[in-house]
This record gives sequence, structure tokens and C-alpha cells, in this order.
Amino acid sequence: MLEEAVYEYFKREIEGDRFWASKERCRIFRKKKYFSRDRGSKIEVDVSIELYLPEAEEYSSVVLIECKNYTHSVPVDDAEEFFAKVQQIAAANAKAVIVSTGAFQSGTRSYATAKGIGLLRYFTPEQVKWELRRSPSSTYGNSSSSSTVSVALSDPVFVSNHFDFYCQSPRRDTNSIRDFFEDLVSDAGLESDELALVRNHQSPQSVRVQYIERKDLEELGESIVRGASYGRGAVDLDQICDIEAKLSGLVVNTDVVPPPGTGVGVTPLGAIRFDPLEISIFKTVSQNKERERFTLAHELAHYFLDHGRYIGRESCDEGDITGVVGADIDSGEISRLEFQANFLAASILMPWHTFFADFRTLLEYAGVPQKRHGALYVDDQPCNLQTYMYVTSHLMREYGVSRAAVKIRLQALDLIRDARSGQRMRMTAGDLVDIRSFFADGE
Repeated sequence: MLEEAVYEYFKREIEGDRFWASKERCRIFRKKKYFSRDRGSKIEVDVSIELYLPEAEEYSSVVLIECKNYTHSVPVDDAEEFFAKVQQIAAANAKAVIVSTGAFQSGTRSYATAKGIGLLRYFTPEQVKWELRRSPSSTYGNSSSSSTVSVALSDPVFVSNHFDFYCQSPRRDTNSIRDFFEDLVSDAGLESDELALVRNHQSPQSVRVQYIERKDLEELGESIVRGASYGRGAVDLDQICDIEAKLSGLVVNTDVVPPPGTGVGVTPLGAIRFDPLEISIFKTVSQNKERERFTLAHELAHYFLDHGRYIGRESCDEGDITGVVGADIDSGEISRLEFQANFLAASILMPWHTFFADFRTLLEYAGVPQKRHGALYVDDQPCNLQTYMYVTSHLMREYGVSRAAVKIRLQALDLIRDARSGQRMRMTAGDLVDIRSFFADGE
């Protein structure tokens, strides 16, 4: 139930002293009944958070939360009805909040602004791409533009990358729960000195992903394939999976039907869940062995890098492979997770010691002399393009990967200079590589 999820969320935040108010100054309830003078009876509220000044026996302000587990947008009638109930309970010092799994109609949003009602759109852990160990809406400041938050609140088909809440406070649109409650309670009539007594003055601590040197990622990749008795050619990923199944209970499922709600134009490729430990490779419209191999290596890389310290679940789509991240995420930390996974995946699929040896042998066969601007140089000249196609075609077949994957690996190892018209020179975490090129046999 939505109300249970909302109650447990705020209960955890309060008990962990991560909530806007310090844990000594607030109490949370589920299904508590408040007296209505108009009715002469009590009104039950889904979730309520009472705020107390020091040594006070009665709450100074109360946040009353109504939960709407909707697949459709919340109509303005619902907001009007709930606001009327709140007015009956405590007109002066109560604030109304509506939490919904669906979007909000434009009329609802306008009415909420006029009446000082807070709106929260909630995304379950199963609905986000990256399920972080700690709520990003609680630990991060507002890292999305107000226009992105507005779309999240209004668009029924909006897909969240990792924020669990998108908020409309009486003052602004935000994805920060702290900012939301700061605005909400400040609008409830408490004086600034009273707010200071209730407010939690501890700074929220966001999780920082550990930086790993590229050489360390290469060494990890080498140790993984050595453990699978790798010799030459295409790495046997199934053998790696079998070894890890015995060591850690890793389960790998292939040809899985992808979950719904991944967004328009997004092709889900795979996913990893850390509890229980499980990798899923999704069925796609056009089956592609090279794509499936890279997807599996990508999810295995998250596992080997112990990214379960930061995320409970991750789903991989085309944008993650290319380095494209969504507009609503803390791109530095998520990009670091995805860059590490992609780099290690390439190191596993194309181990440095054999890949480099095969590359140099192919250059010798092609009669390519050593050049100061890179071992392999490609531009728009037919002779250089022919050499590039010859070298990359052999490496594709040898390692069971796409041409673009070979090119990215060569760039990461500083073994190629691509001077063709419109081509980027080096790979970085934010490169925008054409996904069709990445997965296709040709460019």
C-alpha cells in the first residue's frame, strides 16, 4: 500500500535523524484520528507528522498527508476535498500534503499553490533506473531544474532515473524533501526563531562513489578472466557466471521479458539486483549476440565492483552504454558508477594482454609503421580507412564484440587516433556515442 510505503519512508528518515525536523521535535503516525469541531467526530488521516517546540506537550504544527495510489492524474476535486478536511482539523497550524503515484492535473497544481498544499509524486524502488541505498530526495539538494520537476509532476508517463520524490511546495518545484518541508512548515505560521528550534541542523550526507584508477580497473579485469582460465579469443562469460554462482549465489537469467514503464524510446537491455543477487538480460525486438555479451559484462562489472554499496538495483539501457545520463540525476556519482562498469566490462571482454598483442600483430600484417600520434591512425583517406576496417574486423571476430566496442577499447588504451570528419578524439564518461554504431557490425 502507498500509505504504508510513505509512512515507512518518513519513519526511517526521522529515526535516522535525516528528516527536515530533528527527531526529538517530531512524531509520525499512521491512521491517526483528529477531532473535527464541524463534524463533532474524528477524521482519520493516512499519515501525519506532528512538530513540537522544546518542552511543549501539544504540537505546534502538523503535516497531514493523504495518499493517492493512482494510475491516473489526481483531479482538483480530490485536493479540494482533502483541504476541507484539513481545515476542520486545524485551520491555523496544519499543512496539507497529497502524495500520489500518478501525476497531478494542472488544475490540481494551481489549486495547491493557491491554498499552500504540498504535492509529492512518489516513485517506488521498482520504478526507478537506479535504486540507491539512501533516498536521493533526502540526501541530495535540489539537483534538477524546476522545469524537469514540473514535467515529473504533470506528465503521467514520466520515468524517474533515481529520485523517489518530485515535489511542489507552496513556493517552488523541487526534488529535495528538505527544501519541500522547509517551505511547507515556513508557510504554516511558525516564527523564524521557532523554526530554528524545530529544524534539523545536521547537513544531509550524500553518498560518494569511490574513485578507481583505470589501471586498477584493468588489473581487476585481468584477475577476473584469469580466474576463468582464460587463454585467448572471446571470453567465456558463462564460465565466469558459473564460478560466481558457486562463490556468491549469483543468478543470471537470460531472455527475460523487460518490465513495463521504461519510458518512450528507451530499450531496456539488462538489470542487476543485489538483494537477492540476480542479473537479468532482457529480450529485445532484434536479438544481437554482441549486445547481449556487453550487457552481461556491464552487469557483471557492477557486481565485481561491489556497487551494491551504493545501489540496491540498476537497470541498463542504451544510454548507460553510451554514457548518456538523465537530466534528473546527480550525474557525477551515477556517471562514475556507469563509467566504471563500462570500462571494466570492456576490460573483461577484451583483456588487455591478449587484445594488445593481437592488435600489434594485426598492425604488422597490415604494414602499419609506428606513428607518434597513435599506433593506428584513421582519417577520411581510403588507405587509412581500409587499414582501420581490417584491424577492427579481425578484433570483432576474435573477441565477439561490435566494431564500435573495439574502437572504444582502442581509444581507452590510447591506441588509436580517429581524425575522420565529425569524430571525437577520446572516450570520456560523458561521450555521446551513437548507439546504433556501438551495437552494429559496421559503422
